[in-house]
Amino acid sequence: MTIPDPAPSGQPAKDDAGRWQEAARLRREHPGWIVLWLAGIGQYKTYRRLPGARHDTALTAATASDLAAQITQAELCARRTPHRRPAPVTRRDQP
Repeated sequence: MTIPDPAPSGQPAKDDAGRWQEAARLRREHPGWIVLWLAGIGQYKTYRRLPGARHDTALTAATASDLAAQITQAELCARRTPHRRPAPVTRRDQP
């Protein structure tokens, strides 16, 4: 993986503006997901706690279309997974 060179004088690269717009579009199309464009690593990243999951779901992709496909797949998997609460953790007292 190559990391893109930063734009001169700390200004965003010209194509980053379009990628930020794509991130905003993905947020509108997939409510509940936090979608970011990480210019420093040249990738989109998204987070969400899906129903029944113990931890947040984090997805990463180089293109907006790849990220959209991953979001759709994660949502489909979450719908198919039964939403059971985990058994409570109990501690046994040691004598």
